[in-house]
Order: sequence, then structure tokens, then C-alpha cells
Amino acid sequence: MNNIKQFLKQKFETLYFFYQYLGYRMVVLLVFSFFMVTMDNIGLTLFVPLFQVAEKSVPGHEPAPNDKIGYYVNEVFQFLHLPVNIYSMLLLIMAIFILKGFFSYCSSKYSGINQHLFSKSIRNRLAGGVRDLAYKNFVSMDIGRLQSSMTGEAWQVVNACNQYLETIKNGLYIFVYLFTACLLDWKFSIFCAIGGGLTNLVYRRFYKHTQQISREITKNNHRYGAVVIEIIEHFKYIKSTGRNILFFNRLEDELNNLTRNNIRVTMLTARLSAIREPMTIAVICAVIILYVAGFKSPLSSVIAVLFLFYRVMQKIVDIQGTWNSYLASIGVIENVQSFQKYLDQNCEKQYGNSPLNQISTIELEDIVLHYDDVLALNKINLVIHRNQSIAFVGESGSGKTSLVNVICTLFPFDSGRFKVNGRDINEYSNIDYKSKIGYIAQESTVFSADIFDNVTFWDERTPENMNKFWHVINMSRMDTFIESLPEKENTLLGNNGINISGGQKQRISIARELYRDVEILIMDEATSALDSETEWLIKESIESLKGKVTIISIAHRLSTIQHADIIYLLDGGEITAQGRFEELKKRSSYFKKLTELQGM
Repeated sequence: MNNIKQFLKQKFETLYFFYQYLGYRMVVLLVFSFFMVTMDNIGLTLFVPLFQVAEKSVPGHEPAPNDKIGYYVNEVFQFLHLPVNIYSMLLLIMAIFILKGFFSYCSSKYSGINQHLFSKSIRNRLAGGVRDLAYKNFVSMDIGRLQSSMTGEAWQVVNACNQYLETIKNGLYIFVYLFTACLLDWKFSIFCAIGGGLTNLVYRRFYKHTQQISREITKNNHRYGAVVIEIIEHFKYIKSTGRNILFFNRLEDELNNLTRNNIRVTMLTARLSAIREPMTIAVICAVIILYVAGFKSPLSSVIAVLFLFYRVMQKIVDIQGTWNSYLASIGVIENVQSFQKYLDQNCEKQYGNSPLNQISTIELEDIVLHYDDVLALNKINLVIHRNQSIAFVGESGSGKTSLVNVICTLFPFDSGRFKVNGRDINEYSNIDYKSKIGYIAQESTVFSADIFDNVTFWDERTPENMNKFWHVINMSRMDTFIESLPEKENTLLGNNGINISGGQKQRISIARELYRDVEILIMDEATSALDSETEWLIKESIESLKGKVTIISIAHRLSTIQHADIIYLLDGGEITAQGRFEELKKRSSYFKKLTELQGM
């Protein structure tokens, strides 16, 4: 079985890609399709002996020599102990087409079910990949590609899969019809097969152009999606500065390119459709001329084969259409395959599974971190105790955020030791560790939902959860504000909290982390963009938490960390000084200068 999978993976990469999601369901679908095709072939072929049986009742009718179909039909009827007449022939044809209808129903139903299950599977797979993606790989990702792959492209892949399987089904039609034709007259069938194969030389030129344009369309969609996301995220800025015209010009340029490429695909499809029927008739006429002139045989002797060949040419035409439709999505398939592989290769590593009941200490020993060739942290050593309040201070680029990223396990460090409760962090589940961390950044995270859902992360509104919600609202000093709102906790906050102030966003962020019962609360320059009054309110909220949770702060405004248990001064990725606020003023001229500049 493994050898078969490896062979499919190497020789039929796209088929294997679809098989990964559909599995045995794809095989069952093809089996139903095969039986449907076989019934169709037998049923249509039986019309020839039906006419022959009808003609036997006509005076002076002579049976055709070398009537292979009639011979096979007689054998079947003798086996079934049935007389060969018009009524029994019609009953047999009707029974066969009823069977075809049954298999057609099974095939269509299974195909529809497979499409929806495939769509669900591929979206779940990509969503799971993004969920487990390492943060350092996420930050460098093309956001337009991420958005397109997770939304519209998933369904496009499903449609492409449907076209791919339809191509296989049409191939089954051709195989079964040609096999039957060979049984009846192998010489004529060879001519038919050669004629049908030659048409593929014409179609290949269309295929090549369709593939190229499909890849361009996929890139267009990614760029278009990226611009849309940028407009949504930065709408206030681009609107207030009058740059909305420039941004929407970028959007229009990408839309023009997208439309131009889609029109090119439409034109190729139209040309392909236009030449299909003339080419089919031309091939049939050429085969008839060659057969009659070359073998001096009467056309009546191969009328059944000719009928089958016409069906073959119809299915060859269908194959060109379904295959070209599949190729029109080749760019999407290649992107989703590549994106899936990227997610699989860059998932966040999970190590130990020891239970982590609480975080008593965090110890960093000689931690070194590089971003590519840039040294971000160099030989960092520190110990954080439970319910301690610490702060990191330093110029931009000194390593403060990098250090927090290491503590949050967002970025893996290059060397050193990271211990929790005296044990290597890799002995614990990374999910358990992160579940105990709350994070509040300079730009607050506010979801497009009401206040309750923003704080509780869509918990049920049970009496217990409502009590807990109001408790953390009181702790974050938001109770007065929410009580003043007509809808209270049901008030919608809008996209990224557009309906509330920066300070209110920050206090909602604090309430959210408190609702989670976190043990460590990280404040990453959480007050740097706020006015003095709002900063004071946030500071008051943080001060009320002191001694209840471990607080790690990054701050440019020193007033918010004045009462921290210990402050670490960073420069060039190294800890250059540490101590309480007043101690650090004496130990570091740089820190003393900062306090003087801020009037402290």
C-alpha cells in the first residue's frame, strides 16, 4: 500500500493531493462512474441488434455477415433462456438503462457529498495549519495569500477536483466504447483511436496558455486581497490623509489585471468550444474515407462501430472541456498545495506533556536570539518569581519585545536554557504554558462583537459567567462606563473597537485576560499611545493587580512602572542594569536621564 501511495505521489501529484482529502470516497465514486459508463455502452450498443431483429420480420431481409453483436446477443439470451425478439430486446435495454440511472444517481449523489466534505476538509486542514503555524513564520507571510487560500480558493480547489474527476469519467467512457468497438472491428477502431488522439495535439496549445494565465490570476487575487486587508486595517489613516484615492487606484489596477486575465481564459475557452464539433466531424469523415477506400469495405458493416466512435469523439470533446476547466484552476491548486506544505513544514513544535499547574518561576540562562543574521538578544539571564511585577526599559531596538517574545515562546531562541519551575520548558505542553499568559499590546485587540463576547471570548451567558464578567469589569475600572451604555454589556464595539476610545479598548483587553484567570500579564507598551488621564486609569487598573498576578511590562512612560518590583535596562540585546526604580536611577546615568526628561 505504501508503495502504491509513493507511486501516486510521484507520478500523479494532483491525483494524490485529491486522494489525501477524499480517500476511499474517490475510489467509490469512480467505481459508480465505471458501472454507469458500462451500462450506457451496453444499452446503446443493443440498439443495433434491436433494429436487426426488427428487420428480420421484413420479407427479403438478409442478416448481415460477421454480425458479432448479434452473436453476442444470442449467447446472452440463450444463457437467460429468453427468446430473441423485439419485446425481450426492449425489456433488456430498458433494464440496462434503469441500472445506468441507478449508478448515475449514486455517482451524482456521491459526487455532491464529496464536494462538500472536500471543502470542509481542506478548510479545516488549512485552518489547523494556520492555528499551529510558528509565529516567526506567520509574521513574514503574504497576508493576501493567507486570506485567499483560507476563503475563496478552497472552494475553487473543490471545483477543480470535480473537473479532474469528470475528466477521468470521460476517459472511462472512451476506454469502454473503444474496447467494445475493438471487439466488433479492430481495424476500424484503430483508425478511430488514432484520429481521436491527433486532436489532442491541437488542444495542447490551449492547455499551455490556460495554465499560464491561471497562475497569473492566482497571483492577482493574492495582491488584490492584500490591498483590501490593508484598506480595512488602515482605513482611518488613508481616509484622514486623503490617500484613499491612491489606495483605491492600487485596488483598481489589480482588478483590471484580474479582469484582463479572466477575459483571456474566456476567449481561450470560446475558441476551444468553437473548433470542437467541426474537428469531431472532420475526424469522423476522414476515418470513414480511409476505411472505405483502404479496405474496400461497405460502410454498413461497421455502422455499429461508427456509432460508438461518434460517442467516443463526443467524450473526447468533453474531456478537452473538463481538462481545460481544471487547468484554469491550476494556479489555485498549486498555491494551495504549496501553502499546505508551507504550513506543515513550519508548524510550531510541541514537546513535553507534563502537567503545569502553576508558574512559580521563570528562569532564562544565557539566552541568545538572532533574526536571520541580526543579533537580537545576547546572553540574557533573569529570574521572574510568581506574582512579581517586573519591567523592561530601553531604546527602540534594545531587545525588549524580543525578550517578551521568547518568554511567550513566540520565537525559539538559538541557545541558552529556558526553565519553568526549575525544569526545562520543553518538558511541559506549550499550550498549557501559553494558556496561563495574558498579552496586552500597544494596539489593543478588540473583536467585532459586543463587550461581553470581547471579554469572555464568546462564553455562554450563564449566571456564573455573568458574575465573573462583572467581577473583572470592576477590576479593570470599566463598570461605570458600561453601566452608562443603553445596551450595557451587549453594546457592539465595531470593527477593531471603532466605537470606543483607546483607553476603553485597553481596559477591555485587561478584563479579557483577567477573565481567563491568567498567571502572567504582559503589558507591551500598553499606555504609550494614551493621554495622561487615560494612562492614569490604566495605571490604576494595573496597580490593583499587583501581587495577584505576575506582571511583565514594556514601557516608555516610566510612571507606569515606578512601583515595579524590579526593572531591567536593556541595550543592544543585553541587560545592562537592573533594580528598583530609585536604585536604577543611581546605577544608570541613562535611566536617570530618562526620568529627568519625563519629569520624574
